[in-house]
Amino acid sequence: MRPELPGNTSPETQPEQHLTGFRALVQGLLSVAFPVNCMGCGTALPARDRLLCERCPHERFSDPNPSNALTCEKLLLPEGILFQDALWKYDKGGLLNQIIHLLKYEGMAAVGEEVGYYAGRRLQERHIEGARRFESGAPVLLLPVPLHPKREQKRGYNQARQIALGMSRATALPVADPQLVVRQKNTKTQTRFSLSERMVNLKGAFRLTDFSLVQGRHVIIVDDVFTTGSTAFTLAGVLQEAKPASVSVFTIGMA
Repeated sequence: MRPELPGNTSPETQPEQHLTGFRALVQGLLSVAFPVNCMGCGTALPARDRLLCERCPHERFSDPNPSNALTCEKLLLPEGILFQDALWKYDKGGLLNQIIHLLKYEGMAAVGEEVGYYAGRRLQERHIEGARRFESGAPVLLLPVPLHPKREQKRGYNQARQIALGMSRATALPVADPQLVVRQKNTKTQTRFSLSERMVNLKGAFRLTDFSLVQGRHVIIVDDVFTTGSTAFTLAGVLQEAKPASVSVFTIGMA
C-alpha cells in the first residue's frame, strides 16, 4: 500500500506540487547565485522583477516641481490642457535615463508598471486628493499615448500602457482600451527634430475611434518622458473634438 502524504495527495496534483516546489527552489538558488540589487543604491531586493528599493524612488530622483506641488499650473499650456506634470525630472545619462532605456529598448515591460505605480501615487496626492481638480464628479480616464502597430509589435508592448497600468494599480482609475485612439501614422523618431518639425511629423498621427468614451470625462494622457510636449499636445487636440471635461498630461520624466 502506498504511504499517505499530508495534504492533497491525488496523483493529478502531485506533479503540479513538485513543479511548484522545483520553481521555488530554482528561484531561491538564482537569488543566491545572482542577487538582484536596487539600481539606485545597490541594496538587495526581495523580488527579481523590481529595479528600485523602497527608499530610492523618494531619495534618488529630482522633483520637477520642487517648490510647489502646483508649479505645473504656471507653465504656458495649450488651451484645454488642465495641467501637465511628471513624477521625476529627467536626467540625461543618469539613473532615470537608464530606467527608461530598459523599459523602451531592453524588453523590460515590468519596469513600466513599477515606476507607473509611483506616478499614480503622485497623481493621487497632487491632482486628485490635494488639488481637488476633479470635483465635478466626471469620471477620470488614463489614456496611454499609443504606438504605431508596427512599432508595438517590434517592441512587444506599449511602454506608455505599462506605465498607465501601474498608475491604475495605485489609483484604481481605469485605463483606456488600446483601440480607443489609433496611431495611424508611423512617425519618424523625433529626438533630433525641432518643435516645428515635430508638429509636422505628428500631423494626422492619431485617430479617436469612439467619441462617447471621451465626452465629459477627465482624460489624463500618460507617457514616459515629456520633452517639448508635441506628442501629448497633438493627441490632446484630437481628444478635444470629443468635448472631454478636461485633458491633462502626466509622465514619468520631465526633460
